Order: sequence, then C-alpha cells, then structure tokens
Amino acid sequence: MDMQLIPRTSPALTVSLLPIGGNFTMHVDDAILAAEFVGCSKVIGLHFDTFGYIKIDKEAALKAFAAAGKELILIPIGESITI
Repeated sequence: MDMQLIPRTSPALTVSLLPIGGNFTMHVDDAILAAEFVGCSKVIGLHFDTFGYIKIDKEAALKAFAAAGKELILIPIGESITI
C-alpha cells in the first residue's frame, strides 16, 4: 500500500520495474495493481523465467497488462534495452 505514496510525493513515472514471477515476488496480477498504485502504465517485468518456480506464461502476462491498459516489456535473458 506504501506504493500509493509514490505518485503523491515524486515526479510522474514513465516506466516502472516490477517483479512478475510469483512465488517469491509479485504475480502478474499483483504487478498490474502495483503499476496502478505507482501511476505508471509502462512496466518492465523482472524476476521471471530464471528457474522453474518463477516461470510465467509470457503471452498471458502481455494480454493481462494490455487488458488493464498497460504495456509490459519482457526483456529476454542476456539482452538489454535503452529507456
């Protein structure tokens, strides 16, 4: 719930980095809610697919974010992007 303070006390976020792997971190649905809390519609997903307990269905995750009006960016392991 503390994440709701971020848009009230900080400049607007253009991108947020959120864990989406579940089990040890947020699940996809939790990350969508967290993105709403921080007031950000572009999310880079973290902490997923590195081992069995945190494997995700990437297509389902992308669709869930899109249905919530948010963009999910999934960077393949070993690759990078510039933001």
